[in-house]
Amino acid sequence: MKNDTLAAIGTRIAEIRRYHKVTQESLADLLGVSPKHISHVENATSSLSLKNLIQFCTIFDCSLDYIVLGKQSNKALAELPDEIVKILSAGSSRERDRLNQYLQFYIELQAKQD
Repeated sequence: MKNDTLAAIGTRIAEIRRYHKVTQESLADLLGVSPKHISHVENATSSLSLKNLIQFCTIFDCSLDYIVLGKQSNKALAELPDEIVKILSAGSSRERDRLNQYLQFYIELQAKQD
């Protein structure tokens, strides 16, 4: 894998880990790896196994497409702004609920204008 790809994956993993206020040590425990390995992953000198990537996505309720590719492979989602995709892919349930409320409000406003 190219170093820039590893760097992007490591950045997204670190971003999600920090967002959820999980330390490298805690993440290492959850995945059954060393904290040093997590540091190497986040600094693009190593990578997680597919098993650990899937486990990471399960723990943080995020998309593997988002971790590996930086976006959803779903064409409809690919049309959305990056910040919305980030919330849908890696955001907390609270953020997704808030986004849903905004979208419902927008739909109601559009219906009133029609």
